Amino acid sequence: MQTNIKSLKFAVNEEKPAPNDVEAGASNNAEDQSQDEQKCENGNRRILQRIETVPDIKKDTSGITTQYIATGIVNLGAFAAGACIAWSSSALPLLHHTDPVFSHAPSNLSAISNSTHSRLSLSDSEASWTASLLCFGAVCGAIPTGLISQYFGRKKTLLYLALPLVVSWLMVASSPNVYGLYVGRFVGGLSVGAFSVGVPPYVEDIAEKQLLATLANFYHVHLACGVLFGYVVGMLSSTAWISFLCATIPVAYFIAFIFLPESPAYLMSQGKYNEAKAALRYFRGIDNNIDSEIKDLKEQMRNYTKQKISFGQLLSTKATVKALIVSFGLMIFQQMSGIYPVLFFAQYIFDMFCVSQNLPGAAIILGFCFVSSTYFSTMLLKTIRRRVLLMLSFSTMAVSLGCSVIYYHLQASTQYENGTWIPLFTMSMFVSVYAAGVGPIPWLMLREIFPKHATRRATAIAAGFHWMLAFAVTKMFQHLVKKIGLGWALWYFASICIIGLIFVYFFVPETKGRSLEEIQNEFDGIHKKRKHRHVIEVESVSET
Repeated sequence: MQTNIKSLKFAVNEEKPAPNDVEAGASNNAEDQSQDEQKCENGNRRILQRIETVPDIKKDTSGITTQYIATGIVNLGAFAAGACIAWSSSALPLLHHTDPVFSHAPSNLSAISNSTHSRLSLSDSEASWTASLLCFGAVCGAIPTGLISQYFGRKKTLLYLALPLVVSWLMVASSPNVYGLYVGRFVGGLSVGAFSVGVPPYVEDIAEKQLLATLANFYHVHLACGVLFGYVVGMLSSTAWISFLCATIPVAYFIAFIFLPESPAYLMSQGKYNEAKAALRYFRGIDNNIDSEIKDLKEQMRNYTKQKISFGQLLSTKATVKALIVSFGLMIFQQMSGIYPVLFFAQYIFDMFCVSQNLPGAAIILGFCFVSSTYFSTMLLKTIRRRVLLMLSFSTMAVSLGCSVIYYHLQASTQYENGTWIPLFTMSMFVSVYAAGVGPIPWLMLREIFPKHATRRATAIAAGFHWMLAFAVTKMFQHLVKKIGLGWALWYFASICIIGLIFVYFFVPETKGRSLEEIQNEFDGIHKKRKHRHVIEVESVSET
């Protein structure tokens, strides 16, 4: 082995030293030769591993930094999705004529709308469709993404999702009529829904087990950061500039993500063993032994092909049916709690509360609370049980909405002096508690209550159902406010949170610290009894 490596070394270094330098550097050459021999004996495998793979990000030998950076890059898609959600709050007030979407006539929004010279002037119904069509497009984008990524690869699928987003922002910025807005929002929604299904599997494939819980939460953090970004650019009071700035996010995402390798699991499923090994080495660094992980990947691929199930087969067993009921129930109460109407129409809601502060500034404070709570939710999920956190989250959301409603009715009946901090505090508390519990836990439970071979099918169904509910509640919000007023609409959302609390108490199992087998047995109604140990005493009888 040493002779082979020395021959390689001398083959590369063909330049010979000058004769007058031989004697001067003899001692140094002897010392270098001994060091090279030591490196060959101890570091030969590391040298060969460096040759096989792409250079790691910043020469990260442990792979941890590489995984964090790669997860941050792929979750720029979630950041772009958050900006799409916040666009409605920032841009719709600029596209309205003096009559707002809701039944009351807020003076602040009228002033903002009159200060701009937009080519479009939307009616109430048109503004409602413009906001909600994003969610309808997300339904159409979420369901087929899993199948598409299996055939074309996870990286290619996620990479080319940037193109519909850029097209949608250009259409929204330059459309001469409302139909261009409709198409632009729908096309953007296709990417938003596809990101919600395509990003988590890619992160799961590249992350080490001890880092997966932290890296999986990057999606929710980046989504919240995108919402905050959308609120911040809303201070420009120009729909064209808001759209163009939001369009820079998918462009940056495409440029950064193109340099990352394909998912090792997908490459292994396609029989590309060497490429899968090189990709996994990229994410693990040169200091980690990946042989055991490669073997595990092979075994997972074999099991996946044997146990691969269709959408219909999810309904074939009692445990998966109950798991679907739990997932769908959590998605229903998550969306019907009113989180998307609050995020989509933040400026309108604050204006109807007669918030004296600048409306874009109030929305920015709301977005900052959303981001900070999402960031700290990882620590809460590590320490607090899922059921407890869900019940605390639903109950606090109901209290926050209830306090908002009481303030709204007091303000309307007694001509209470306009203020800022009470509605801003209650709505910020609402989104903060949502981000800490009700927001991430239903997605987290999808990986905990389903078998691994059924997780991605179930995720696609749950994601499509999630965005369908988001579309329905966002479209319904306008009609609720017109028919019964903002106060009673918020009472409705508070009552949904209370029903969600009851649902969690009676139907949602605890998954923290429990194995999949235990959870599945609970769904099947199997309660393992504690094993009893029978002690048999043997007496020795001495012969007399």
